[in-house]
Amino acid sequence: MKTGATNERPGPMTKMAKIGLWGASGSGKTSYLAALFVAVTQSGKWNIGGADQESVDFLTQKTDTLTRQRRFPSKTEGIQNLSWTVMGETEQTVGGRWRKRVEPVPLHFQLDILDAAGTLFKGTTEDDETDSGIDLGFNDIGGGTGGDPEELIDQLSSCDGIVYLFDPVRENKKGDEFRHFQWVLQNIVHRAGGDGTLDGRHLPHFLAVCITKLDDPKVFHTAYRRRYLTADPGDPHLFPRVREDKAEALFRELGNLSPTRSALMVHDAIKASFAPDRVRYFATSSVGFYLARTATRFRAANFQNVVPHPTQEQEYTIRGDIHPINVLEPLLWLGEMTRR
Repeated sequence: MKTGATNERPGPMTKMAKIGLWGASGSGKTSYLAALFVAVTQSGKWNIGGADQESVDFLTQKTDTLTRQRRFPSKTEGIQNLSWTVMGETEQTVGGRWRKRVEPVPLHFQLDILDAAGTLFKGTTEDDETDSGIDLGFNDIGGGTGGDPEELIDQLSSCDGIVYLFDPVRENKKGDEFRHFQWVLQNIVHRAGGDGTLDGRHLPHFLAVCITKLDDPKVFHTAYRRRYLTADPGDPHLFPRVREDKAEALFRELGNLSPTRSALMVHDAIKASFAPDRVRYFATSSVGFYLARTATRFRAANFQNVVPHPTQEQEYTIRGDIHPINVLEPLLWLGEMTRR
């Protein structure tokens, strides 16, 4: 990742970090990236642009699929290296001891994302993966440049920050999250041990753990019953979010609902392999909650934005506009932590 900030105009950006996406097949990695442009623009504080033509085309095509066509993009095949420039402002305190003031400071950084097919995370060649949930059965334009598990491990090991997507809906049906997670983790640990980057038993990476599909009824109701939800007073629609101090607890709660409870082993493996101050949990949604055109605020009685397609079996459609939740925030957190 590249970053640079001055009081005047942004200076030359220097290489800082590379961020990778990690998640089982069908966990929503492509949908997460497709929602990134909408999340950036809706923030009102940031903007984003592709650093190369492939990245420009990716954002254009995938965002159109989500917003205009109101369906989910096809999952990634192979490995894609994508790069965007994120542009915004931060705040800086200037002045002497008695005359301090806060001024806006331009902040630009380069976001390099490694997006790989979920099947590559499995570590086996058996073809037993049938996607479940909202990523199933779409034939959108999309790509990948081919790849194999070894290439994936090489590239993921070289990342400074990792976004790990945990799909509780998929896990509730399949119960195999730990199988996918363990294979990747063990290979990353092996590489880190070989190149001397292990800090005792901890990996050097920063890890943003994203619980996906907060908009799904099972996930939303679990968070609601546990009283983990809150609303940002600055959000005019008052969309619910999981409290920052409760996101990890929600991960454990959802892990308990798994038929095999394999997600609980994922949680234990994260604690064993990553330094506590390098891990943060987020509850995310690529599409967010439904908001009727005549409504101004979230309504718990009518919140589902993803519903079964009226005519096509095993396909899903998006009812209204998308309002991504915690899609941008994990990347900004990783950017800030690696910048330090």
